[in-house]
This record gives sequence, structure tokens and C-alpha cells, in this order.
Amino acid sequence: MNRLLMQLTALGTAAGMALLCTHLHAAMRCAGGLIDEGDSMDQVLQQCGEPDQRETTPQYIEADGFPAEGSVNEEDWVYGPDNGMYRYLHFIDGKLVRLRSQRN
Repeated sequence: MNRLLMQLTALGTAAGMALLCTHLHAAMRCAGGLIDEGDSMDQVLQQCGEPDQRETTPQYIEADGFPAEGSVNEEDWVYGPDNGMYRYLHFIDGKLVRLRSQRN
């Protein structure tokens, strides 16, 4: 009975950790509030202001003047350093898709 209880506890803990890990995602606090993946560039600008660095990669335009199929606009923003912490934001077609922090 004791062994069964330990196995069930271990299984429950593992399942809980797996569930928790699938729901983790990046968020960043700015002076104006919290930003999160899925936010628009305008929302991020309202909450955090202009980034310290900004790099744009536009859509690929075909010779006929139209965007190539599957081509997207991408932007990479950097905030910081703020107490040694840099925050890197990646946008695709105006939506925040990746957010990471790194202490340099």
C-alpha cells in the first residue's frame, strides 16, 4: 500500500510538472504594464516605449511587385540594458511571437 501511494504521488507530481511546463510562456513588465506574446507592436510601444534597438526585415517582394508567398515582415527589438538585463523581442507581421531575457 505504501509503495502504491508513493508511485501515485510521483505520477501526480510528474503530470503536474508537465502541465505547468506547457503553460509557461514569456512575459515582460514595463513601466506601463505587462506585455505578453501575442501583443501587437502598438501595445508594446504603449506599455514599454521605443526600444533601444530596432531591426526590420521586410517581406520579400517578387519581380512582379507582389510579396512572395509565405513572406512575412519581421522585427527584432532590444530593450536594455536595465540593471544588466537585456530583453529581446521578435515580431512577425506586427505580433510579438518571442520574448527572452538575458543578463550580459
